[in-house]
Amino acid sequence: MPDILASSRLQRRLDALAAIGRDDTGGITRPFGSAAERAARQWFLGEAEKAGLVTRTDPAGNLWALFPGASLDIVAVGSHLDTVVHGGAYDGALGVLLGLEALQTLQEEGYRPHHTLAVLALTGEEPNPFRLSTLGSRLLTGILSWDTVLEVTDETGYSVREALHQAGAPALHDPGVHMPHLKGFFEPHIEQGPRLHEAGLPVGVVSTITGITRQLITLTGEQNHAGTTPYVARRDAVQGFAQAMVLFQELSQQFVDRAVGTVGYVRVFPNSINIVPSRVEFMVEWRAPQLEILAEVTSTFWQRLQALGSRLHLSLTREIILDQAPSPMDEAVQALLHGVIEEMGVPHPTMVSWAGHDAAHLAKRVPTGMLFVRSNGYSHCPDESANTEDIMLAAEIVRRALMRWDAVASRNAYPLFSKDVTGC
Repeated sequence: MPDILASSRLQRRLDALAAIGRDDTGGITRPFGSAAERAARQWFLGEAEKAGLVTRTDPAGNLWALFPGASLDIVAVGSHLDTVVHGGAYDGALGVLLGLEALQTLQEEGYRPHHTLAVLALTGEEPNPFRLSTLGSRLLTGILSWDTVLEVTDETGYSVREALHQAGAPALHDPGVHMPHLKGFFEPHIEQGPRLHEAGLPVGVVSTITGITRQLITLTGEQNHAGTTPYVARRDAVQGFAQAMVLFQELSQQFVDRAVGTVGYVRVFPNSINIVPSRVEFMVEWRAPQLEILAEVTSTFWQRLQALGSRLHLSLTREIILDQAPSPMDEAVQALLHGVIEEMGVPHPTMVSWAGHDAAHLAKRVPTGMLFVRSNGYSHCPDESANTEDIMLAAEIVRRALMRWDAVASRNAYPLFSKDVTGC
């Protein structure tokens, strides 16, 4: 296991990074494109260079801290540095700093890698003012095209192109831009839920990241006077929404443990106390680890909504905002992680990730695995935390896993940012 000095070093880095973007709620606000996020980037590059690693920024603003090996092909570990508004200190940051600790420890031990090892801090994983989450990983893998995103702006007119430039990202076709070739990616991450905490287990290996559908549903009735319109004559969109939420709750219970749904966005029009509401817009999200379950719960809810609309004389429309299939992790990487943890004598489960991660996109191009680290059951909030013993256990697992994959990785390397992948 890593020694006390390494434990102190990792905790110091976690504390230092947590101070960047600290807000008056006690949380951390560090969205992509903000001054706080740029400060976190510079801090990480400085820490990586002090650790003896070679740093690079790619065209998507992703940060690479490299431990050069005999081959230029890369085995990477990491996560993200940005946060949600009023977020916690461990989401994303822990994965990046576990990677930095593992590579620095390997250097100090005199390890000579076959492949280049890298810590990868991915750009804009969280929702941000540009409404482009998992930005860096989707650009890196070609899931998003450059033409689609560079001119996207926030509400002030500030563009993704400007944000990437300020983050130090070179243009895609600048001479000398290195196009990385990956042979594997590990994303250590706190579990953003209570399962490990409740089971009394320190770590788990992720088998699948759930698929996600998000649909914007619009219920349209008829605007009229709140006092003079008889109840039986009303086409009240809010009454329709209220009954839709009963259907939603019933369906959520029907699919419990197989899917999870959330309605977290609602707008009422015209939103006036003395007017029968004419329209309600709401966003419904479903998540499930199996594609067929995701399709079933989504279609069932829509069918029940249509029947409700017909009964209440309301019209319905839906816009698909996101339709993301489940992302299974690479079986060989899963087996490697299980093997490392078992060798250490640590009991651990195989887990589904109900939260989205950059690893979901990397897994479409590169052998990818995720390690969950026990949290206190809170995330995306100031109370998010993890204990030092679990963190240091995870650091040792990452160190061993990197060495193991470095030794057994296949001869195939996966080009990123290449024309055949990105269409650029």
